[in-house]
Amino acid sequence: MPINSRIHHSPGSIFVLSTRSTGIIAAISVGIAAAARPYGARITGPGLLLSVGALQCCWLGANMAISFLEAPVKFVSPTPSRRNLVDVGRHVFSAMNKVEVVLAALDIVGWHLVLQRGLVPSAGSLSSSSFLGLRQLGWKGWLGFAPGLIVYVFQSFTFLPTLRSVGARFVEGKPVENAKVHGVYVGLEALKITALVASTIGIGRALLKA
Repeated sequence: MPINSRIHHSPGSIFVLSTRSTGIIAAISVGIAAAARPYGARITGPGLLLSVGALQCCWLGANMAISFLEAPVKFVSPTPSRRNLVDVGRHVFSAMNKVEVVLAALDIVGWHLVLQRGLVPSAGSLSSSSFLGLRQLGWKGWLGFAPGLIVYVFQSFTFLPTLRSVGARFVEGKPVENAKVHGVYVGLEALKITALVASTIGIGRALLKA
């Protein structure tokens, strides 16, 4: 995302708002997750469920705290201007997204290992150790992949850069275009949290039976 020269941005601000830095972090995260997959395959069933469940709980807590607590609550503060709040918000969401691309990569690999072993009966299982076996999954199996897919396919490199651009125009006092993108992004956040809750509950039930 291009940084407008009218506003002075520190190196940290440029890094946080940059889509390119997100892409670099995502590539590194995917590489690390892929390299860690053979080690994850050696973990016991309950240990794997506990690891994936803990990761999803941390992700869920952070996401709800930022999207549905910090984001709306800061706008009730009477002191900062709305432009300042929007500027802070686009930095917070951009930083959170960089954390999410790491969590999403690990979660996708972890959930694939869970399905491969059939550890969550309600989600189904994979007969193939490769990702090609995903074609046989039902919607409950795909539910575990939904948060990661939302982050990589819809948020990080599509709607979030557009949302940052809209925020930048608002901060600079320019006419705002594509204002509806904010509502779309909120919908994606709600869908992601719903999928995280559902898949985490499934893992919790499997853990109780393990």
